[in-house]
Amino acid sequence: MSYFIKLFFYFTLMSSSIVHASDTKAGLPQLDLSTYPSLMFWAVISLIIGYFLMSFLVTPNIKSILNLRETNIQNDLVKAKASTQENEKIKQEIIDHQKDIKFRSQKLINEALSDSKLSIEKTEHDIAKKINSKISKADKNIQELQKDIISDIVNSADEIIIEIVKKFTNINHDKANLKQVVKAASKNILTEK
Repeated sequence: MSYFIKLFFYFTLMSSSIVHASDTKAGLPQLDLSTYPSLMFWAVISLIIGYFLMSFLVTPNIKSILNLRETNIQNDLVKAKASTQENEKIKQEIIDHQKDIKFRSQKLINEALSDSKLSIEKTEHDIAKKINSKISKADKNIQELQKDIISDIVNSADEIIIEIVKKFTNINHDKANLKQVVKAASKNILTEK
């Protein structure tokens, strides 16, 4: 800084000595050396004022804006990281929830299958009991009908045999005796089956 001040004074002295040497006012006004000291003075004042304005007003504002921007970027990065972690947590919770739902649904399906198997087995058992009881009743009915039919056949056979013996042999036999013989023979034949 002292170098610039020395330079400024040096030019000021030189220009003042040159100004006194030439008193003519001919030519362009920009080349008139008599105006240089005031131009240099105001240029240095303007530069100093500009420097202080830049260093105390503009640069701190720019610095604060840059710091604010950096802070915002860091905050946004932290929020993004937190958001990513939150998303991962939610994703893992959803996956765990899906696994739990899948396990529960499989359990419900297995329970429903076992319940339906038990129900089907019970129904089959009940139906088998009913069918067996109906079959045994039908067997009893068939046996009773068979006995009735056999007794009817035996009774009819007695009369038919007595009639046949009369027609072919012209022998009169005792009906009671003949009936006993026919019944015994028919029972032997029917019991063999």
